[in-house]
Amino acid sequence: MIQSVAQTVAWLPSLPSLSREQASLRQALTARQLDVIQLRETLRHLTQAARLNEATTGAGVVASILGRSLLPTEHAILLNRGQRDGLMSEAILVDRHGLVGRILQVHAATSTAILLTDSTHRVAGLLSRSREAGLVIGTGGTLLEFIYLDLDAEIQAGDEVVTAGIGGPFPKGIPIGTIVRIERDERQASTKAWIRPAVKLRQLEEVLCLPPATSGTARED
Repeated sequence: MIQSVAQTVAWLPSLPSLSREQASLRQALTARQLDVIQLRETLRHLTQAARLNEATTGAGVVASILGRSLLPTEHAILLNRGQRDGLMSEAILVDRHGLVGRILQVHAATSTAILLTDSTHRVAGLLSRSREAGLVIGTGGTLLEFIYLDLDAEIQAGDEVVTAGIGGPFPKGIPIGTIVRIERDERQASTKAWIRPAVKLRQLEEVLCLPPATSGTARED
């Protein structure tokens, strides 16, 4: 008994050290958990990329952005790739987060494209959770409008919107953005929502150019 008490007393000075060690272990565990979350996010992006690759034909071309339109509502960019690199009109632009836009004009060494926030950009959209479909249009601002939804459409803030792959150059399943606001109009028996793009468009330096999912030059305007 005396020996046991003596051992306990001997351990007392090391208790603060043990506490610090436990705190360090907890921090290490938290860091590992964050690593797992990051790995899951990376896997999600790789899965999306694989689906995108299956939905398109031909190899993608990485292009750098040479310039941007100076007009506030015209969201156009100039790329350093063109016909000699195999690009074509209506090629779609993506990055690892999702849809960027599409190419309008192709020249020998450069191309002109519009971002999905441009007021002339159109793409069929689909809610990942409820599979409600509508049309995503650029506003010339930082958000997108999601229109032609039914009045009782199953939609809520935080829902993710992807390309529907209907009637245009965009393959199905590319992330477009997240619902941030919803407006239901009983007189028009319709719902409209606003989307924050998945891609940070103002921070883009490079994009991946992929052939359109449909042949020809059909557009969703």
